[in-house]
Amino acid sequence: MTPTDLSVLLSRPFTLAVAARHGIGRSVVRRLVRDGDVRRVIHGVYVGAHVVDTLEVRARAAVMVLPRGAVVCGRTAAWLHGVRVPADPRDEARRTAPIEVVVPVGAALPRRHGCRARVMALAAGEVVWPGGIPVTSPIRTAADLVRTSDRDTGVVVLDGFLRAGLIPAGASAGLLGRYAGHPGRYRLAEAVRLADGRSASEDETRLRLALLGAGLPPVEVGWELRSAFGRIIGRFALAWPAARVGVELTADRQWVRARHRSIAGQGWLVLECPTAQARRDPAATVARIGSEWRLRVRENAGDIAA
Repeated sequence: MTPTDLSVLLSRPFTLAVAARHGIGRSVVRRLVRDGDVRRVIHGVYVGAHVVDTLEVRARAAVMVLPRGAVVCGRTAAWLHGVRVPADPRDEARRTAPIEVVVPVGAALPRRHGCRARVMALAAGEVVWPGGIPVTSPIRTAADLVRTSDRDTGVVVLDGFLRAGLIPAGASAGLLGRYAGHPGRYRLAEAVRLADGRSASEDETRLRLALLGAGLPPVEVGWELRSAFGRIIGRFALAWPAARVGVELTADRQWVRARHRSIAGQGWLVLECPTAQARRDPAATVARIGSEWRLRVRENAGDIAA
């Protein structure tokens, strides 16, 4: 084998069987690992040490040694589709999350370090091949994650898929009929009811749900401020336009700050909300925002409708 051929082999995950077909025996692979030229991705699969350790590399390695018909699913599938979803609480202490896969009904459930497998039947059209890796489709991935998550995490997931355009806005309601017979269908129904693809981040979604849970009126998500000529001049993460109260998520303060601003000739109450505070103490954050909103409504009772 020439150095060029060896470089090509090491640039992608490979098994010992693949190495043998290229004239490289088990002992040579072990020497390459020992010398630091090759590293093991998961048990039975290797790659050149120069290849960056990415989720795609690990997912590609996993399907090489799992039973025929294995498909990447769950959070791993979401990330491969380009949607960042909350980590599984079971993996908080792990340096890297396991690759989540599903194997066909009747296949032996594999137990391989670095993988988390389950048995599940997939219908036609529920498997796609981005980059040559079998992955559950965006709709199936979103439905699976929502059905097995708590309410807020499920809405975060669905918002992420909607925001990425992987599920058309009008198609989310179709999830209910498509997965009506699956476990977790009530969680899915609630997430569909609450989801809003205009949300720009997980923090926006969770704050919106917390405000709704505190009894405040529904907010507009991603409210765009426009000039008299229709030009977009700003955006609020969340807003009550009738009361002219807008919420901005910031990274530089320790507490919610209320400021009065004139925007496009209108007086707005702008609530600057630190994302760190919203994550650390959502109850206090919501209480402060609710207090400012109610004060604004009372002060303007004669001019605006609550």
